[in-house]
Amino acid sequence: MRVLITCPRAPVTIEWVRLFRKAGHEVWLVDSLNFPIAKYYNNTKYIKVSPPRLAFEQYKKEMIELIKQVDWVIPNCEDLFYLSRVRDGMQTDTFFFMPESDSLFELHHKFNFFQKLNEHVKAPKTKLLTSQEQIEIDEKSILKPVYSRFGRSVIREVTEKNIEKVQVSEAYPWVQQERIVGEAICNYALVLNGELLAHVAYRPMYLLNGAAATYFEPYVDERLDKFIAQFAKDTNYTGQVAFDFIDDGKDLYVLECNPRATSGLHLLSEGLTFEDEVFKYRPKEQPSAYRVSTTLYSLFGFQALLKGEFKQLHYDYKRAKDVLEGVPFYGQALSMFGMLQRAVMYRKEITSASTFDIEFDG
Repeated sequence: MRVLITCPRAPVTIEWVRLFRKAGHEVWLVDSLNFPIAKYYNNTKYIKVSPPRLAFEQYKKEMIELIKQVDWVIPNCEDLFYLSRVRDGMQTDTFFFMPESDSLFELHHKFNFFQKLNEHVKAPKTKLLTSQEQIEIDEKSILKPVYSRFGRSVIREVTEKNIEKVQVSEAYPWVQQERIVGEAICNYALVLNGELLAHVAYRPMYLLNGAAATYFEPYVDERLDKFIAQFAKDTNYTGQVAFDFIDDGKDLYVLECNPRATSGLHLLSEGLTFEDEVFKYRPKEQPSAYRVSTTLYSLFGFQALLKGEFKQLHYDYKRAKDVLEGVPFYGQALSMFGMLQRAVMYRKEITSASTFDIEFDG
């Protein structure tokens, strides 16, 4: 079987490569970057295509030709919103491990997705905004675009000053949401035709820019297990799906949905196999924490020293597995160089530079 995996710029792609290679299948990677990190894992075949957000028609032509040559397609990042348009416009026997387009777009919307929840979790009070005049000055609430990622553009204190430059319209809606104080929790699941195949929850730690985690600590909560199993059944979902939560010490509040791959796949990887074209998951009794290379030291080491927390940081580093294990140093260096080059060229922060060409904002 030949498997086409998108977005090798995301480290989770490495887990897919390991999984399918171990099962004896051929793997192709596809992206629009010069130096995506997973390209350097065991010299996996890589095909560069046009960026879907910036040149969709050319991307569409290139992807159609690739899809004709493979048996499975597994999208990982927001490129799947563009890929869904490609899929819907062609006839093919290729299997796409992703949801139907209507469900996909609804779950990506930070207001509409609440319709898919069930009784095992709660939702914070949330209001859809289509004009700036609808914003209420309330420092106990937050604002965020209905399409956003990495906590980008979130206004955490809704004051007159902070909303001066906010552009809200029917074409670019936002939500105003009750701020829930508590512990951040994430989950990630694999689902096929409404059947939950594998599920994991984790605490996101050592956050870059206060949002993007670089460390993933396994977490167990029965409410999450019940929620995701019911969600899978109710929606007849297929594909990867993840949710962000806040536990306030009493209730579990769901904040948003990501109908795509997240770092949770790393935590599943130890017990996940692909046998007879079916995913099998055998959870480990003591799953490992995972970290992104040496970022704990390079990004958080000095701050930990100042706070007297370096011993804990070092302990966390030693007990976690590296998500980039197997990627040679030169590959990691080239990938980072490529991202820094994009950040300078397009005058964007590194998190924005890493995804702007595949982002979907409605």
